[in-house]
Amino acid sequence: MARHTPTPQVAVVDDRTIDLPLNATNPVDKLAILTMDASTKAKEVAHHMGYQGAMTVGALEDEIRFYQKRTVEAILETGKRLLILKELTPHGEFTQRVEMLGFAKTTAFRFMQAAAKTIKSSKLELLSTQVKSASAFLELVTHDDDVLESVAELDDIDRLSASQLRAKVRELSGEKEAVEKLMVNKNTKIDQLEREKQLIQKLPPDEALEKTMKEATAITRDALGAIRGGLRQALQALNDAPDGTGKTVFMAGLVGQVQADLNALREEFNLPDVSTAADAALAAEVAQWSK
Repeated sequence: MARHTPTPQVAVVDDRTIDLPLNATNPVDKLAILTMDASTKAKEVAHHMGYQGAMTVGALEDEIRFYQKRTVEAILETGKRLLILKELTPHGEFTQRVEMLGFAKTTAFRFMQAAAKTIKSSKLELLSTQVKSASAFLELVTHDDDVLESVAELDDIDRLSASQLRAKVRELSGEKEAVEKLMVNKNTKIDQLEREKQLIQKLPPDEALEKTMKEATAITRDALGAIRGGLRQALQALNDAPDGTGKTVFMAGLVGQVQADLNALREEFNLPDVSTAADAALAAEVAQWSK
């Protein structure tokens, strides 16, 4: 049976095409293989980034210098070329080349991050055409698509200064975090109530009723605290404020909303009105008679 002979690798060195053995030991051959691997990876990055320019180290460095004007477009184009240059550069030399180009290492990696994320995020790609401030755009890169979507909906985004845009982004991020925290707390409370409900269902009827009444009493205390504390303070502040048209009606409306909800609860559960001490005493006597 004929033995299959592996096809040697092919590389281009100094514009010459040479065949390379699979297990190269010659330093020149090894360098050619490494160069070929780096070129392949660089071409993959270039294709992914939509880059169609020159693929040599010298040309890339010249273009990087050209795009150091720091506009948003320049940042993205510089980031693309830095990503490709990183693949073409031997291990350990990229940072040195970046410094030779006049970049701080952190700045170079921020540009690379911006280019890589813009390719993946349609929202960030849209914002790259709207945001004028390069520094503000770099800050947008660090946020997720939920915040970016809210930013993209701003009517005056193209007129905001860098500081105004940063403030708006922080505001939107804060709102998002507050909503997420509220949802977590809400879900935690629902889970707690569900566990308590299951526990109550396993108790004897009298114990279950007693436990439920204690929980209802605690909730009622919270509601009374809100009325006697927060609502009363709000009414006091309104009362102390300068007189104006409709102030008394507005205050009465606040109290009326609370009263309307209480009346609705009484009607929903068919409850007697025991809002006075005498009514409460009578209700307690009636409860004793029914036992």
